Amino acid sequence: MFRRIDLGVWVRLLFVTTLLAVNALPRELCSAAEKVDSETDFPLMVFNVASLQRLRDHADLMFESAERADLTERVDQWTVETLKETKGIDRRRPFGMMTYLNTDEFIRPMGISYIPIENLDEALQTLAYDSGTISPVEGEPDRFDIRYGESFTLRTRYLNQYLFMVGPDGSKSALDLRFPDPAKLTAKLSDRYDIAASVLIKTIPPGMKLLGLEAVKNQAMANLQQRDDEPESVYRLRRANGEAWVDILDKVVNYGEEFTIGGQIDPATKHSVIELDISGTSDSKLAKLFQNMTGKRTYFGNLVANPSTFTMSVSWQMEEKQRKQFVTYFEAAQRDLVKNASSDQADELAKLLDPIFQTLVASAETGHIDAFAQLTGMEQENFVLMAGIKVSTSRNLPSQITQLLEFLQENSNGNEILLKLDPDAERIETLPVHRLPVDSPNEESQRLFGESPQLYIYTTPQALWLSFGGELALDALKEAVAQVALPQTSQKGRNRIPFQFVTHANNWLTAADTENPSGFTERAEASFDSDNDAMTLEFRPTDRGVKLRLELESGFLGLMGRGISNGMENGFFRPPRRGNQEQLPVETAPEPPAVTK
Repeated sequence: MFRRIDLGVWVRLLFVTTLLAVNALPRELCSAAEKVDSETDFPLMVFNVASLQRLRDHADLMFESAERADLTERVDQWTVETLKETKGIDRRRPFGMMTYLNTDEFIRPMGISYIPIENLDEALQTLAYDSGTISPVEGEPDRFDIRYGESFTLRTRYLNQYLFMVGPDGSKSALDLRFPDPAKLTAKLSDRYDIAASVLIKTIPPGMKLLGLEAVKNQAMANLQQRDDEPESVYRLRRANGEAWVDILDKVVNYGEEFTIGGQIDPATKHSVIELDISGTSDSKLAKLFQNMTGKRTYFGNLVANPSTFTMSVSWQMEEKQRKQFVTYFEAAQRDLVKNASSDQADELAKLLDPIFQTLVASAETGHIDAFAQLTGMEQENFVLMAGIKVSTSRNLPSQITQLLEFLQENSNGNEILLKLDPDAERIETLPVHRLPVDSPNEESQRLFGESPQLYIYTTPQALWLSFGGELALDALKEAVAQVALPQTSQKGRNRIPFQFVTHANNWLTAADTENPSGFTERAEASFDSDNDAMTLEFRPTDRGVKLRLELESGFLGLMGRGISNGMENGFFRPPRRGNQEQLPVETAPEPPAVTK
């Protein structure tokens, strides 16, 4: 929806949001013991790396997982030759960049790097990189400029055992800011993540935030008007989706406090985790928005944990506003279907559609979205894609769907798809299964489902089912229906995740092109087996907002290691040409402050 918004609007919103946050203190970033200091200039955003040593340790894990432990030595050699062993830099404390507003060029953010220091002289020589000239700033014993050539100057300031740096894009007064202690500022981020970025969105004056938000909302709503020849049902669904995103944006800006994204590797399990966390206060409208999206027990719980190539499960309770939007959509869809029918068929079609859409409307009014999709298979041409959605119980729904499909098939008017439709082709217990032959559109689809797949449509009083695939598709549908009918175990019944997506990379490899395997496919085959190939994405409300969590099992770390190893074998990490190999002396300067570990 937002792809149509004018780029200028986004730029203005970013500027306003940045301006409004300039004096905000990031709660998530500060340690619990740190008190608010009105004389400290806190940044708008922080990009933080927990430490150089942690990155080095993870490089060991990555190359070990890729069975290329020998490459760790090459990385160390590159560090020595290119980064001068990072001499003078503390490898065990966090480093990164803080973002402030450029006080000379008001609308442009300014990045200020922070590097932990063990020995100031050695750190300056490392940064000079044998080609820069280090000069003390007159009258400022804690400041040094490093000039590279005629036009590039790196300005630095030593404070709290950190070296703060700004490049040519920063103003001369940039280093006059009253910087917070980076170690304290990033304590929680460094403890929780290896690499992270955090932005604060809070304490925004109502009049100022209105300026940026209204610009985006007005542009968005203008793009949500009904287009020429757009069916009403499509318009209603598009508008409902757009309004939902506008509502979320409004609550994030008005009631959000923190936006954090970070990643971490667990050395014990070699699992990788990436998290996106948006939060406000526990009683804010932002928190309540996501808390209202609480998960409920899914009707398809017995299927969610089955071994599969991928499984997606959605089970959450909608707000009252969302329920009304879905009701409106179903009512519009029914009108569109009747409107598009020929005059001699419209009345009969309306009679057939009415009870079906009454069930759909009743499902929307209950407010519980409960659906799943699953791809299973381990051999080419034998994959099966299955999906189901829970509806309000309607005893007559199976016969109503059958009557509708028979009517459409008998009144196909030359439509090739409807001519192929075979209503009541099979039976599961006493209920009809409808079959529709489908042509595989490309080689990838044929490797998964074969050359002549079938789409099976099945309805029970409680759910609508689809199953797509070759010869195994019907049997897979029968098995799934039987599993759902069984009582759920206590563990499966406790599944309250509103959205979950799980995929297994090793299964996808069976559908790869075996005649012309790519380098990526070969690396993936070497990395994955059935015990290390899962990727899980979960959406969960928290007591303050929402968290999106992506977890990757150890095979993905091995795949990353093999990808980087391939790059190294092709020339990455080769030392660059060096200038003067002699160490450049620091020009005569006042004695720098003592540095303690």
